[in-house]
Amino acid sequence: MNEPRLIAGIPTPYVGYTQVKPEWLDANGHMNVAHYLTAFDDGSEPMFADFDLGWDYTRRGVGSIFTVSSSLDFRREVLAGAPLALTCQLIAFDSRRIHVYQEMFQRDEGYLAAQAEFVFAHISFATRRTTPLPEAARARLEQIAVAHASLPRSPFLGRACGLDWRPQ
Repeated sequence: MNEPRLIAGIPTPYVGYTQVKPEWLDANGHMNVAHYLTAFDDGSEPMFADFDLGWDYTRRGVGSIFTVSSSLDFRREVLAGAPLALTCQLIAFDSRRIHVYQEMFQRDEGYLAAQAEFVFAHISFATRRTTPLPEAARARLEQIAVAHASLPRSPFLGRACGLDWRPQ
């Protein structure tokens, strides 16, 4: 994993850190599929906190970001205690949705363990429906989009899942 650069004070990409917890293991002795989502969620928090739609926003009770679409690819297993680095790159956004690409690296060995693509929607707690992103969040997302435009786009983005799929 390359270290993120700062462009106009914006990490490109954002990076979050966690480690494989014992309760995340399954009978195969590696991180269970469900906990990859937990790790990616943890890894997206630095970016979402930057544009004030992270967990602090949710706790204020106005609204939240819900996952509406995801695609996950498992490249190599990770074992108990493995330190993880999770990158988060803004791909696109509109008035109500945010599209991101993430990669999970095993930090000690430096390998790509998984990659994921997510689309999130901004939800109002009052109506439980999508609602426009707050203006301040959209303004910050504009700045992040400019900085992240310099990052390469993974061929993983938008790929189809099926038996004809071949790893790159």
